[in-house]
Amino acid sequence: MERLKKFQGLMEELGFTSFILTSPANIFYFTGFMCSGYLITSLDGDSKLYVYPIDYEAAQTYCIQGIEIIKMKITSSISDIVSALPNTLKKKIGFDELEVEQYLKVKDHVESLDPYPELVWRLRSIKDQEEISRITKAAEITSKCMELASEIISEGVRESEVKAEILEEMIESGADKPAFDIIVASGQKTSLPHGGAGDRTIMNGDIVIVDIGSSYQGYCADMTRTFYIGSNPPDDLSSMYAFILDTKNLVEENTKSWILASSLDEVARTMISSRGYGEYFVHGLGHGIGIEVHEPPKINPVSQEILQENNVITIEPGIYIPKKFGIRIEDTLIVGKDSILKLTSHPYEFAIY
Repeated sequence: MERLKKFQGLMEELGFTSFILTSPANIFYFTGFMCSGYLITSLDGDSKLYVYPIDYEAAQTYCIQGIEIIKMKITSSISDIVSALPNTLKKKIGFDELEVEQYLKVKDHVESLDPYPELVWRLRSIKDQEEISRITKAAEITSKCMELASEIISEGVRESEVKAEILEEMIESGADKPAFDIIVASGQKTSLPHGGAGDRTIMNGDIVIVDIGSSYQGYCADMTRTFYIGSNPPDDLSSMYAFILDTKNLVEENTKSWILASSLDEVARTMISSRGYGEYFVHGLGHGIGIEVHEPPKINPVSQEILQENNVITIEPGIYIPKKFGIRIEDTLIVGKDSILKLTSHPYEFAIY
């Protein structure tokens, strides 16, 4: 309810009389219940969660007190709900996300209808202590799973076997679910940032990228490690791995509150380009993380966001040489006033055998 009060204060500053939240993640943030439905909060302090019959009992069980839960008909739509609002609440309505058809139908019933998802992000991007506690636990589980992965990856083991063992460990350790589809990519597939699908058998001399994250009580963590299978990796691979790790360390040394997110990306991109690999760094340096794996603040060349204390982010520089190999290292971090606190942990050893 404190979050809703803060949000209503932001609404008042911008003149919104009501606000429609349709994103399941946003609904979860304000109600404690993840569902497909509509949360409408108004300047009169009233907040109502409209759910379909399939979610009604669960909403009554898990939703926080203070929010009225309304069971819609199976055929109900957001335009039906908005049309029934008092006229005083339909003067200026904001929303986080609506499909085009929904938008056009709702627009007919209100004086003003404006997309303003960034209003929610003013709250969601800065984590409170409860959120940090959950992300910290998700990071602990994720780190434990990475330790397991490093122990079982070896010549003759299939990628799918490693993935299955990670998933079992994750759930047994208390995770709700994986935060995203687990990536275990070996050989040439490591040049694909998301690894691709397959059941390849890992071989001696392979590079293996493991990118995993767990979700704990609705909050996510994310980490990546890159391994070489064998005791003597070629000098060029060892050198490139050390270079990516140095890049990551340099960025983290520069990460603190009140710094432009794009400036961190520039630090990494400039360093990688200085070695002639600029065209092979094909994604942003990192991203915010919380209820969703990818949240603001975005850390890429065009981001205009300024990092704030208690943002939770990832830093993940990588180089991907097409048809050959890729190397990426990633951790989940809390942004502090003058430094960062690393939540995920696993040694940065390249060769395992």
